[in-house]
Amino acid sequence: MNKNFWHKHGHTVIIYVFLAALMVFVSIFNKDFFTLGNFKNLLRSSFPLLMAALGQTLIILTGGIDLSLGGIVALCNVVCVMSMNPDSAWGFVPALGAAAAVGLACGAVNGVLVTKGRLAPIIVTIATTAVFDGMALLLMPNPGGSVHKAFAKFLTRGYSGAVPFLLFILILCLVRSLANSTPYGKALRAIGGSENAAYSTGIRVGKIKFCAYCLAGLLCAVAGIFLSAQMNSADATIGKNYAMNAITATVVGGTAMTGAVGDPLGTIAGVFIISIINNMLNLFGVSSFYQFICQGLILIAALSLSALHKRH
Repeated sequence: MNKNFWHKHGHTVIIYVFLAALMVFVSIFNKDFFTLGNFKNLLRSSFPLLMAALGQTLIILTGGIDLSLGGIVALCNVVCVMSMNPDSAWGFVPALGAAAAVGLACGAVNGVLVTKGRLAPIIVTIATTAVFDGMALLLMPNPGGSVHKAFAKFLTRGYSGAVPFLLFILILCLVRSLANSTPYGKALRAIGGSENAAYSTGIRVGKIKFCAYCLAGLLCAVAGIFLSAQMNSADATIGKNYAMNAITATVVGGTAMTGAVGDPLGTIAGVFIISIINNMLNLFGVSSFYQFICQGLILIAALSLSALHKRH
């Protein structure tokens, strides 16, 4: 394996080797782990986080961060269900448009505040988290609503479970191509490396960062729509752990919190690692409180390894 390949993709290779080892370990305790049905369930349960984490990856590549992703997911989930007419043949179409518009608008708000307001992304998105969560609760104080049954079945289990898989592959290919093979992706990484240097080379820093937040918002809308179909209802509190989980998955997958370095493909492995570990802890009957502790330790370990790798 040549040095250039290892330099570019070494962390991604290592993380997939770790994922494979983890899967083998879990299969010792769960004999049904390596079955098609289990993999379908794993993808369905992980799909919303996969979308949020891909959006987080684009933002972190610029050196930013978005703590409001969970709030956007929840708000899009609520708007999607509230806009849906379950009794009409095409009653789901307005709901898709409404959720996408809300996700895009939320991302645009974050983008404007970060780029035009020149505010720190972490402060902006802490504030907008409260706004988006509050709006979701205002619209739907209690979980409820109903979803178009045919649409929900098609999105989550269509063609014997192939639809969510194909949708996931399509979005992954689009995001990875955007981040790795386009001038926009190069600009993202240049900004993450040095915003001043990127600006001096003619890169429209504000526009690039704004688009990253908008794309993250759209991906969160996809997550919210999928959750609507998966739960057959809406819950304004559903997104409370998504920001933390998305950051953890992104960092575990090899994206540097300082920006510039990362691969959406690694983020995918990070999501599945977190999902499998959580499933394993549930299998062993571990309390959710300890699961949060475990996830925090995973994030600390990933950040430490990232810092060590950068130093050397």
